[in-house]
Amino acid sequence: MSRRRGEEIEGRGVAYDAFISYSHAWDKDVAKAFQSALQGFDRPWYRPRNLKLFRDETNLAASPHLWREIERGLTRSRWLVVMACPSAAVSPWVRREIRWWLTHRSADTLLIGWTDGTLAWDSGRASFDWSLTDALPQEEMAQAFGEEPRWVDLRWLRSPEQASSDPRLIECMAEFVAPLTGKSKDELIGDHVRQRRRTRHWVQATVAVLTTLLLLAAAGGITAYNQRNSARAQTLVAQSRQLVAEASSIRDSQPDLARQLMVQAYRLAPTAEAIGALVESYSMPRVIRGRGIVQAAAYSSRGLLAVADDDVRLFDPARGTAPVSLDSTKRPVTAVAFSADGRLLALGGAGGEVRLLDVTDGSRPKPLGSAAAAGRTEVLVLVFASGGRLFAMTEKGGAVLNIQDPARPRSLTSLPARVVAASPRGDLIATEEGTGQGEQGARLRLWSVSDSARLSQVAALTSPPGAFYTAPQHVVFSPNGQALAFAGGDSRVLLWDIADPARPVARPDLYAQSRDGILAVAFSPDATTLATGDSDGTVTLWDVSDPLRPRSGARLSGHTMAVGSLSFSPDGHTLASADTDDTTGTGAGKGTVRLWTVSGSERTSAAAMLPTEGSFPPSFSPDSRLLATGGNPTTVWRVDGTRPPRLLATLETFNAGGQAAAFGAAGHTLFSGLPVRAWDMTDPANPRDLAPEATRTNGAKSFSVNPVLPLAAAGAGGEAVQLWDISRRTRPTLLGTLGESRTEHQAVAFSPDGALLAAPTQEGGVRLWRVAQHSRPTPAGDLSAADGKATALAFSPRDRTLLVGDDTGRITTWDVSRPDRPVRKGNSTRHTGEVRGLAFHPGGELAATAGLDGRIRLWDLGDPARPVEVASLSGGGLYPFATVGFRPDGRLLAVSGDGGLRLWTVDRTGIAQRLCAESPRITRNQWMQYLPNRPYDPPCA
Repeated sequence: MSRRRGEEIEGRGVAYDAFISYSHAWDKDVAKAFQSALQGFDRPWYRPRNLKLFRDETNLAASPHLWREIERGLTRSRWLVVMACPSAAVSPWVRREIRWWLTHRSADTLLIGWTDGTLAWDSGRASFDWSLTDALPQEEMAQAFGEEPRWVDLRWLRSPEQASSDPRLIECMAEFVAPLTGKSKDELIGDHVRQRRRTRHWVQATVAVLTTLLLLAAAGGITAYNQRNSARAQTLVAQSRQLVAEASSIRDSQPDLARQLMVQAYRLAPTAEAIGALVESYSMPRVIRGRGIVQAAAYSSRGLLAVADDDVRLFDPARGTAPVSLDSTKRPVTAVAFSADGRLLALGGAGGEVRLLDVTDGSRPKPLGSAAAAGRTEVLVLVFASGGRLFAMTEKGGAVLNIQDPARPRSLTSLPARVVAASPRGDLIATEEGTGQGEQGARLRLWSVSDSARLSQVAALTSPPGAFYTAPQHVVFSPNGQALAFAGGDSRVLLWDIADPARPVARPDLYAQSRDGILAVAFSPDATTLATGDSDGTVTLWDVSDPLRPRSGARLSGHTMAVGSLSFSPDGHTLASADTDDTTGTGAGKGTVRLWTVSGSERTSAAAMLPTEGSFPPSFSPDSRLLATGGNPTTVWRVDGTRPPRLLATLETFNAGGQAAAFGAAGHTLFSGLPVRAWDMTDPANPRDLAPEATRTNGAKSFSVNPVLPLAAAGAGGEAVQLWDISRRTRPTLLGTLGESRTEHQAVAFSPDGALLAAPTQEGGVRLWRVAQHSRPTPAGDLSAADGKATALAFSPRDRTLLVGDDTGRITTWDVSRPDRPVRKGNSTRHTGEVRGLAFHPGGELAATAGLDGRIRLWDLGDPARPVEVASLSGGGLYPFATVGFRPDGRLLAVSGDGGLRLWTVDRTGIAQRLCAESPRITRNQWMQYLPNRPYDPPCA
């Protein structure tokens, strides 16, 4: 316990080793620190455990009770320690304690600690020199010692911190403890040092043990944490893959929900399956929900889509803008058609009326004139024809309208009963005899139409049994007027070649798999693809490019009602299908229009298709705005993403086999040919040949531009690769030829730092060359060709990782940081033929390959040692001689092949945003169905 005014520091009834007396002049905290240091002296068998500490406060009054306590403490103590200082010398309490001690004890057990003032011993007098000494009371101490007493100089001890850090304290403590224990000072210090070492070793050992235990615990915790995170990650990966599988199973029947599930799958874990699903998502149909039974849907040559149900709406699918409602009067519209130039829209009504609108500005349609078709019955089919004519067909006939003045349409002539189709040129119509509802022996008749609208029968054809006469599109002419298709209730389509209408030639029939027959047929704009819509809600694509050998293509399912209307977009890459018949039997169903992305008779996930010739590697400008492609000839396109791709220019081709081309690093120049030629692309719509007088001898099969130095590598078929200095655009200079090299379309690549050039060798391996401006190339290292001959090369844009494709279909990653010692990292074989095209994504973790097997594959190369296939892209067919290239901003992949160029969107963030924009938010019930163990958190919120 602790008390002020001279109370005991230790408990009562305890024998003390020493009684320490000091005045108020010595700081109390310093005194306590001194006491603690004295008690903490290390040898436990002689450590002074109990110390009596008395502090004389200033002006402390005498008290019998207080002296009794002090005297009790003195009686129990074996030693008295006086802290000498001027204030202690005049303190009545210190003086009284000294008198008591000298009376009842001996001066031999009195120790002095010198804390302040002066102490001087006079050896001649055997006493203190009291003329100088002021730290001890003269009266009490004058005759106390017969010889110079022991005292310890503590004048340096002024703060509690010194009691724990100043090395002088050990010697001072030994001075005090030696007489208390009977040990010598040196022995005490030696023992103290040894004990401190033992203590330090013990502490260090304890700390080491505790640290080890802590590390083990931390390691265990980290392991448990990592295991928990790993388990969570594995769960997320499993859930992501499951969602991708679920989305794939409903991608046609419930495409909106499938889009939401795909975004959520990628959100849970960006697995290869999720990334592949995003890239392939463009092949899913977009759904336009009707406001009732859809009567008709038609595309214009300007890309607008008109949908007629309870009203008429205009859509711009390419831009995704909000639809424009046209029919404010709510009069039923049963047929729609656009003029060839896309400026006029005709609406046919249930009462036989035909109205014309000006849709030059699709956002602001303007009503023009109107006219009545014969019979005042429902208009089934509208066809714009050349010469300013419009054919309006009804169940009982119809009329040919003169619309040269759209504001005042007038009837030219009536059409015969049961007219079912008119050719785009307006020179032929088709009529069907009989009821058309399964009557055997019904006949289809062809009629010629003169410029004055006079009709003459030219041929009679046998129609299939069970034809749907009231189905508006069961008979159609091809856009070029050379073919006629007739669909029937027996799930068969009859085709005729009517190049000579008087002598129609039957072509092989097409057989579908429907329950109640085919309701609608439609030709693509180039007449090479035919689409059929049946009563089961299925759309089938047919390749009729060879009319003698038609081939079935993709089957598009998802409609829940019979498909009665089909229309191709002007570029033929989108097919609109509408379910116009309510086969539910309730009469209350609401139809839908589905927009399918197609390429020929197959589905495709490509975002755009360009009509190019040649399969030379595509080259983007560094700013991602321009694309040079084809090669037979080379065409330049604007692909900045603000609008659909647009052709800007066509470059001169000076070789029968075509030419490879590539943009320079600055983006203002396009290089091609051998010898190397340059075009100034400052105005991309008007490329300027920088050396028009020079002789052109050959077209480069491969062409690559150094990303850092003004160098280009080019090679012609069967020749070695050449290195050119292109610093002077008007006069590129040949620096040297890569000995024993050979040329493939995408088999020449520069490293991202510009210092290395990789090219295949005649033996099938790969040689690395050091390149520099104004210098000939020099060999730097070789890659083995043991597994196959190299056919395609690409450097990672981030480091010296080289991707090599070979003639076995394998891709291999190499680390060529040290060109003289290349290291093989990993490989994968997915192509069944040689790899023809190869490119790295600008981000460095994605790559694309094109194989002789016609497949386009995406790869995840985040770990070069483990290439993982992300997707095999559906491009509407096979591309056995394709080459590939990514846009510098990483958003597009271009694939150049004999069938044209395809563009895929590979920007994951952009794709996810598009999917969210195209679909309503997943509902809580749908979420619980697919993610029952996760809280409701819609991905597109």
